[in-house]
Amino acid sequence: KTSSYCKFIKARKVLDDEHTRHRLIFIRHYFPGINVNTLEDEEFASLSEEAIWLHQQQSKNQLAGLFS
Repeated sequence: KTSSYCKFIKARKVLDDEHTRHRLIFIRHYFPGINVNTLEDEEFASLSEEAIWLHQQQSKNQLAGLFS
């Protein structure tokens, strides 16, 4: 029988995988010329943060357009 702690670890792994997957999708969307297969960890982290920031800015602009 699996303990609840092990279930948490397994569930957390899925969440971590989803987190990485979403960041990868953002990089591919906002930086289509980047070969994600050759990125180092630091480059991936930096680009994913930039892609998330770009996505947030785009979302804010779309929301602002709805209320103007």
